[in-house]
Amino acid sequence: MARALACAVLLFSAAAPARAARHAHAVPTRHMPGAVPVLVWTPPSYAAEPHRRYPVLYFLHDGQGDEAVLFRQGVIDALDAAMRAGRIPEMLVVCPRGDGTWWVDGQDPARRMATFLSADLVPFVDATYRTRASRGSRLAAGVSMGGYGAFRWALARPDLFTAAGGLSPAIAQLCVPTVAALPFFIRPSLEAAFGADPVDNALRRNDLYQILLDDSSLASRAPFLVVRCGTEDKYRLSEIAGLFDRFATAVGLAHEVRLEPGIHDWPYWRRVLPDFVKGLAARLAPSEARP
Repeated sequence: MARALACAVLLFSAAAPARAARHAHAVPTRHMPGAVPVLVWTPPSYAAEPHRRYPVLYFLHDGQGDEAVLFRQGVIDALDAAMRAGRIPEMLVVCPRGDGTWWVDGQDPARRMATFLSADLVPFVDATYRTRASRGSRLAAGVSMGGYGAFRWALARPDLFTAAGGLSPAIAQLCVPTVAALPFFIRPSLEAAFGADPVDNALRRNDLYQILLDDSSLASRAPFLVVRCGTEDKYRLSEIAGLFDRFATAVGLAHEVRLEPGIHDWPYWRRVLPDFVKGLAARLAPSEARP
């Protein structure tokens, strides 16, 4: 009986699928008012292959989201299934909380989210998990506000990422007239992050277009940037994506813009995010894109 039970346990263990896991952290930092909540998802084979190292996708949420939004919306489940099927290379997914920050170092010196991301979060993840700690192994992505944040991060630190993607990214030019023209419920978050003063603000130094114009060599050093956006986006971000496409071409920035049916909401983002990540993963260094 004991031998039969042991055999059954062994058979069950062999048949049991590898488990992905969700890990919660409060990452300490002196660049924000307190420790920043971060969720890290480890891929299916992580526990079963203790000598293997993995690429990392850093995901920045939208203005209404938080670090758990990919889990609530079922995107992590879809990525898990795609990785198990070999459609997407296995990778860690790191999701920090950035509500109200627009993912930048804004006017408030106590809230330096951009500095936290590069100086604290990436070293924490590389020290805590079995990552491939190289440019060719890192991706940044986000939706809406997070899409802007992913591009801003990638342009500020082109040494960290091989590619960055924005899904319905909020990449309008950052200037006082643009902010003034935004819907009333969006302006407060922008003014809180970038400053409300028409002269003394952080808009210009965080404007993607100005950043590329100020450094003539940046376009050649920048990660590959990917934009996807729904053509029915209520904030007309598909039109802005078209403008970004023409600007990026003019300055020689390697990029791709894809417009498709969809609006500015989670049903659209949930539908396309697995394929969006697959496209970004194609930019991983070949030795690091193992299915």
